[in-house]
Amino acid sequence: MGIEVQLPDEEPNGLAAMIGGLIEANLRAHPERSALLAHPATYAITAPDAAVSVSIRLAQHEVTVRNGLSGTPDIAIETGSENLIGLSSVPLRFGLPDLTKKEGRAVNRKLLSGELKVRGLFRHPRKLARLNKLLSVT
Repeated sequence: MGIEVQLPDEEPNGLAAMIGGLIEANLRAHPERSALLAHPATYAITAPDAAVSVSIRLAQHEVTVRNGLSGTPDIAIETGSENLIGLSSVPLRFGLPDLTKKEGRAVNRKLLSGELKVRGLFRHPRKLARLNKLLSVT
């Protein structure tokens, strides 16, 4: 079953188009990842340097990516646009950055320095892992 990513805004911003396209391509390349949509979750991603943000909603058989922030997300990620682009290629272990790899340790350093902020990290680690797996190109 093909899952289509919905971009309901008339003109999706660049971040919404990029994330929506990445999720759709990953679901097409890895159909088994559609199981990650079994339980609802909401996310917000903000790149302050580019003055852009998106809201992502996962529901069974459905992904919606819209411009801006809406509602109260389970997980909220805030970082520079350059960091966002690199996060999709970080090796994962159990859906979180693999700390045995240089790239995973770099993500951890960004978290500790505040360069990467993830609200809901400790409250919803499985939901964060699901988003990471949906966005991962590795």
